[in-house]
Amino acid sequence: MPRIPGGEITPEKLIVIGEVARDFGLYTKITGGQRIDLFGARVEQLPLIWTRLVDAGFESGHAYGKSLRTVKSCVGQSWCRYGVQDSVRMAIDLELRYRGLRSPHKLKSAVSGCARECAEAQSKDFGIIATANGWNLYVGGNGGATPRHADLLAQDLSDAELVRLIDRFLMFYIRTADRLERTSVWLERIPGGLDHIRDVVVHDSLGICEELESLMTAHVANYRDEWTETINDPEKLARFVSFVNAPDTPDPVVGFVPERDQIKPDLPLLTIGHRPLEGSAQR
Repeated sequence: MPRIPGGEITPEKLIVIGEVARDFGLYTKITGGQRIDLFGARVEQLPLIWTRLVDAGFESGHAYGKSLRTVKSCVGQSWCRYGVQDSVRMAIDLELRYRGLRSPHKLKSAVSGCARECAEAQSKDFGIIATANGWNLYVGGNGGATPRHADLLAQDLSDAELVRLIDRFLMFYIRTADRLERTSVWLERIPGGLDHIRDVVVHDSLGICEELESLMTAHVANYRDEWTETINDPEKLARFVSFVNAPDTPDPVVGFVPERDQIKPDLPLLTIGHRPLEGSAQR
């Protein structure tokens, strides 16, 4: 899955994704995070696909890692009469800043250009909603099996203030959360909850904010795209085969069948038995 910061993409890049999907016979689907899934590639095809995408200006979207996934956005004040800030620009800036950031669990974000909240920012680990005076920052939200509404951490922030608080919040979470612990669970578990996090992140009650900011600065400076590094490393490329002792042989078990003008995995159909509801007729 290639990264599409803020969900913004040019026609030229859309065409490249379509051509890659067509040439390699991939299944395509638009995701809830405003990206485009490409499914069905064989392991030996991945470097070829990544090369095509990297040459077109794409990079890894970290679709499966415990890291930042996406920063969704509405169209903001550029295209919506209700927008009060440029939510697309902010979403792109944040996604490019935090891309590749490894964390205890996945991180999702969104930026809404007004209080109508079209980007659903309050269901994210950190969400931003525009105001007439700047940005409101919400933290600790998520969907999933146990949805949680995010809490307001700070309001009417400037661009610089917003980024600084997100830097601190994310690094404090990364340094103190347990493995596989979402921000929502961490926020409710940590002693003092939101009030403590606000004291630490906003008011620097522990005197660690300079360190947290420094850690994020180092992350931004040292970011590398895994796709680019892989296709430029012969040793890593050698791993992309189905069989080590037969590198030119594709896995015969991997197969696909057509569905709705695309493909899906050719898996045995599962027979799911069911018991009729009490009082209903047996059919």
